[in-house]
Amino acid sequence: MEWIPVLAYLLVVGGLTALGAPIAAAAFQHLPRRGAAFALPAALVPFAIAVFWIGQLTFGFHTLLLGLGIVLAVAALSWRRGARPDWRAVAGAYGVFAVGFLIMVAFRAGNPAITPQAGEQFLHFALVNTLERAETLPPEDMWFAGEPLKYYYGTQMQVASLSMLTGVAIRYGFNLGIATFYGMLFVVAYGVGGAVVSRRGGSYRLGGVFTAFFVALAGASTTAIRLFTPYIPDALAGPVEQAAFGFVAQRFDGGELQTTVSDLSQPLDWGWWYTRYVVPGTIQEVPLYSFVKADLHGHTFANPYVMFAGALALAYYVTPERERFRRLALVFGGLGAVAGLFGFMNTWSLPTAAGMAMLAVGAADAHPATLLPEGVAERLEPATAAESRGEWLAHELWRVALAVVVGGVVLLIGVAVASPFLVFGHVPSNEGIGFLPPRSPLPAFLVMYGGLLTMFGVYLANEGWPAAEDLPTAWLGAAGVLVLGAVGAALVIENFAVMALLLTLIVAGWLLVRSGRAGFATVLLVAGAGLLLSLELAHAKLPLIANPRWNTSLKVAVQAWTLGAAGAGAATALLLRRHVGRLASAGEARLAAGETAARDSLDNRAALGSALTVGFVVVVLLVSATFPVMMFAAEVGGPVADDHYEPSLDGLKAVENYHANEYDALRWLKERPGKPTIVETPGASYHWSNPAATFSGLPTVIGWDHEAEYRSQEAYERRVRNVDTIYAGEWAQAADLLERYDVTYVYVGPNEKDLYGDAMRSFDREAFSVAFEGGAVTIYEVDHSALPDDEQDGA
Repeated sequence: MEWIPVLAYLLVVGGLTALGAPIAAAAFQHLPRRGAAFALPAALVPFAIAVFWIGQLTFGFHTLLLGLGIVLAVAALSWRRGARPDWRAVAGAYGVFAVGFLIMVAFRAGNPAITPQAGEQFLHFALVNTLERAETLPPEDMWFAGEPLKYYYGTQMQVASLSMLTGVAIRYGFNLGIATFYGMLFVVAYGVGGAVVSRRGGSYRLGGVFTAFFVALAGASTTAIRLFTPYIPDALAGPVEQAAFGFVAQRFDGGELQTTVSDLSQPLDWGWWYTRYVVPGTIQEVPLYSFVKADLHGHTFANPYVMFAGALALAYYVTPERERFRRLALVFGGLGAVAGLFGFMNTWSLPTAAGMAMLAVGAADAHPATLLPEGVAERLEPATAAESRGEWLAHELWRVALAVVVGGVVLLIGVAVASPFLVFGHVPSNEGIGFLPPRSPLPAFLVMYGGLLTMFGVYLANEGWPAAEDLPTAWLGAAGVLVLGAVGAALVIENFAVMALLLTLIVAGWLLVRSGRAGFATVLLVAGAGLLLSLELAHAKLPLIANPRWNTSLKVAVQAWTLGAAGAGAATALLLRRHVGRLASAGEARLAAGETAARDSLDNRAALGSALTVGFVVVVLLVSATFPVMMFAAEVGGPVADDHYEPSLDGLKAVENYHANEYDALRWLKERPGKPTIVETPGASYHWSNPAATFSGLPTVIGWDHEAEYRSQEAYERRVRNVDTIYAGEWAQAADLLERYDVTYVYVGPNEKDLYGDAMRSFDREAFSVAFEGGAVTIYEVDHSALPDDEQDGA
């Protein structure tokens, strides 16, 4: 195990945490512990934005130092304005980060390999390598030589930056970057949950622990339901099997449902990879799944910042109305900056930052109009309190309308911050937004989100029941009619039930928040449910992806889980505090007064309600804990038990073990200075294709077929044909292409030999010299002065 790189990362993250502590103390002044848990993202957000902007002119280690200098200046300004961190709390928060960091280190150390089969690790490792070489941003596309990258690269830029700051090689930095961002998710979730629960009189620590568990560790209900399926009565087995296993059977087992059930309902055969395939036509992950899968995907690494957006929204929510400039700074400066970071890191999260701004402004006691100068605010804010339900509704709708405007402004700020990427042509090709895609069937949806939605419903029932008891009978009757109507519509209209369920929870939750009966935990639950609802209403239209919801569900659902799970974690702590306390008090009364007196004095209905609530919460906790227990057993416990756990963080282990005949050649290319262009044959994605560009970061003429999505199918296929010509076509045309793409090195390895065989040209020409030879690879260097002249030989 490589402990020195681990310690280097812990040291650098500790420095960043200390640097961000005054900034967090300034932004989160009204939260417990002065926002100590948010110190790391408070430093990383301005750092990443500064590096991104400076990098448009010049990128390198000096750029990182300038970025740190800007963060230091912001921290010094915060300190000068009186922001004093609670250093003991900062140290405690750093300890929470270290726990999350080491959990993920344990996962990655068991399987550190960077491979093409399991996901898009090749794509992201190539991006980190090419960013390390970059002189400006965006870098040259390593899989489309001569053109700037056309993919959001903020995640890989941050991973490369951390590796450069620590002096740790990328082969280790890839895995340590994953652990760093997971640790940040862990500590920010802890801080949000702790603050929400503490403000309502509960334990900060307990709220933090439950929220960190639900956000960073807990899994969907899928695993528990699949493992419990063999014990379900026969009368229920059919529908449950179809809901829990149907999509996996359709996608991987040719529709053989019973084969799938037999394979995936047994603990020893259970595979965590299949837990995201539940709702037909979608792939939906929880954060732990995304991090263990070990891509540097933006939708994975953005989640700590999604949680940080929740923290900023909470800070706005609790800030008094009189502190107008602080509220402006939080919503437009804080959430606007996070939105900008999302713009070039994970564009799918940009609307989420705007949505959190909208929810915070709409839910807070301070009217949205009070963000404006006093004279304008007086004209926009209702002058008197509502005297009737109609006036109250009108005032609330006006509040929501103004909050939507605020969210729109945050969105525009985000676009402006990320404008070098979003506005100037570096966004991958897309065909806009589509509406009303195929909807989710309720049974499969509940297999995935049943636990989370149960916690939402139980918490709403607890917060809303006193209010319901005070309502007139006529109002309760009208509500019952509406519920029955929604149920009837859901039964009549195909797959409408998920929309009806989510909309009911969202409206009920929002009304409780605005009535003052529910706090910010409900705002987070509403945010998560709102993102899930968006998947039923709209999707991004992407070329070459036939399934309309495929990418959208992958990128959005994990954000929904992050925010909704944060609300569920805080709700769990609050519910247990309230109802365990009631049950304990009832038990003490029974012991003190005797059985008969206790029966007479005890409110049996309240005791039953508390018992049921605690029971529901415990069941949800057990169901949610099944996934991380099974995953840890599979990824770490199994190898340890079999004495095969040989911890390492070296991402190149698999190359040494399985592609040793190319290892020396790939290391040689990695050591080449500058950015000389190479050529290698492309192959099928998710296979051992384009290793030369991937492991060196050098640009190659054409890489994986992802470039067809980013550029166009025609552009991709044209370059593939050109590579074929370089290796096996007419020499005059090949020479012209070598000149056109400014190729320095021609890579001839196993892929090239297998593809072209005897048809491959001889490189025994004056224009080529052997630059490297070893294993199964020969690398030729091109002498452009010896290439035939275009006018003489044609092209």
